[in-house]
Amino acid sequence: ARAEFVRKHYPDVLLCEPEECEAFVKEHSDHGGADVVLEVAGGRDTFQLAWKCARPNAIVTVVALYDEAQSLPLPDMYGKNLIFKTGGVDGCDCAEILRLIEEGKIDTTPLITHRFKLADIEEAYRIFENRLDGVIKIAITE
Repeated sequence: ARAEFVRKHYPDVLLCEPEECEAFVKEHSDHGGADVVLEVAGGRDTFQLAWKCARPNAIVTVVALYDEAQSLPLPDMYGKNLIFKTGGVDGCDCAEILRLIEEGKIDTTPLITHRFKLADIEEAYRIFENRLDGVIKIAITE
């Protein structure tokens, strides 16, 4: 459903299936991998997929929350010289992101799939937490 959402609202974004991802990234990059990788899925193999898709000297940002500890297989990573950033969402670039939205360079409107009044925030959390009704993001208003 999310892939269809991206195809509909962001047709310029390149998509592939997880099992094709590493080859896809290498094929569509100039330096043997991605300059920056955002790991947001938190799946069983997504951490490994993230660093494998990164080119040498790239940045891998881990936003995902995992159910179990991840390990760094250093012998397999030898020569990659990766920089890892972890800890969830980093608010450092919020001003730039808001500026890009204001300038119309990033359209986040389709991401807000639900709107709730502040008085109904418990219902909003229930829907978001349980991933009901095709929810992506919820806007809370007064």
